[in-house]
Amino acid sequence: MKYLILILLSLGSIAQSKLQRSKKAQVDFLNLHFFENGRGMTISPNISKYLSFFRVPHSDGNKIPENKKSLYKRVLQDRYGLNVLEDQVAGLFNIKYKGMDVGVLGCVACHGGKAAGRFYSGLGNKTIDVYKVGVDAKIIQGAWGALRRDPEFKKIHKVAMNFSKVISDKSISNLTRGLIPDSVIKTYFFKDAGLSYKGKISRAQVKVPHLWGLKEKRKTGIFWGAEFDGTNIGWEFGAELFASDSEEHLRAVLPKLKRSVENIVYNLESPKYPFDINESLAKQGKVLFDNKCSKCHGIHNRGLDGYPMYHQPKFIKSSIVKTDDDRLQDYFEYKALVESSSISDILPMNQRKEVGYVAPNLWGIWARFPYLHNGSVPSLYDLMKEPSKRPKFFNMFDAGEEYRFDKNKVGLTLEKKNSSKFKKNFKKAKQGNRNIYFVEREGHSNKGHFYKFMSSYTDQDILSIIEYLKTL
Repeated sequence: MKYLILILLSLGSIAQSKLQRSKKAQVDFLNLHFFENGRGMTISPNISKYLSFFRVPHSDGNKIPENKKSLYKRVLQDRYGLNVLEDQVAGLFNIKYKGMDVGVLGCVACHGGKAAGRFYSGLGNKTIDVYKVGVDAKIIQGAWGALRRDPEFKKIHKVAMNFSKVISDKSISNLTRGLIPDSVIKTYFFKDAGLSYKGKISRAQVKVPHLWGLKEKRKTGIFWGAEFDGTNIGWEFGAELFASDSEEHLRAVLPKLKRSVENIVYNLESPKYPFDINESLAKQGKVLFDNKCSKCHGIHNRGLDGYPMYHQPKFIKSSIVKTDDDRLQDYFEYKALVESSSISDILPMNQRKEVGYVAPNLWGIWARFPYLHNGSVPSLYDLMKEPSKRPKFFNMFDAGEEYRFDKNKVGLTLEKKNSSKFKKNFKKAKQGNRNIYFVEREGHSNKGHFYKFMSSYTDQDILSIIEYLKTL
């Protein structure tokens, strides 16, 4: 009995320690950026000096004046899709450098998001619109830096302008908010080779991936793709590499990148479902899940400390999952450019024989809507229906807010068919409105991830599986 008590106390201590590490990781990730020696994901110097709300979260306790809140949220949250936490932008910092105030984007600007009204570090941002950010930044920064001659200013300004010009390029940028174009990262390697990317790369739009479980996930692939594994730490730096436009930057911050991934990202835990769960229904769903779905996604168990046990996810061929293949179109040309680039030594591509996807662990899956790598399916319920029966359009505005969360279907709320809102949104979808996801757009297809066994599921079966998935 004495030893049992000691074991239980020990497990309690381990669980508490993991909880503390997770809480610390959440805060540390909020404050993580890679600005170094004038290089990083920046905006043109001194713009941030005049915008009092561009500050490190909780850095000085100042609040946005009441009369600015409306404009502040309307632009930064509603227009650009950035997360506003306690009246400040998550992941947007003001850094003092050589007498200048440099606005710097941190990791959580993209890899932090809301689900059911709650913000989670490590969850992909559901509402960000990098194209709109780029369009406005190009105009504002262009005017701001037109007459400046200071060399230090011009060096940072030039990189910031390149960043905004590429993400606002209509030929390769995202078409819908909540998606980010992998294509912009590829432009770095074209530039490194002295080549033009025009007409040579697809948009490769994907939703921002979640980060918990990354330690195991990297062994199979990098984020969504599994054409090559992501075990080399440099691949965690893709967006920052493109934005900073600097081989020297990547090499200089590799040690910090490694420490940050191992000591912060690896300690991020998946968020628990915040509402009631029907335990009886969840048990029925677990049986169905373990019988079929687990063959790709694996069995989900918790350790004695109560926390998820992650495992290396499986590689699934594109020919099997059959989801939208836009992001795979120019893979082999991209691969050749990386392998011949100036940083090929720190970005090795351990290529597989076939292209495909990571079948991720499903911890925190309730928060990761909309589903599939391109965010083309609004809920878990719809994901278990054949593609022809999935919604063809849905609203992404305020996607992370609680009023947009469907507790039964787990995902986004939808307008009732033939209602006035439904008809208006369909019209907006056909007109190209960036708030409305429309599966007929390039790279937006909701095909795939449907198998024969799923056609035998009743509505009750689907709802029971969803109830089980809420427990993960």
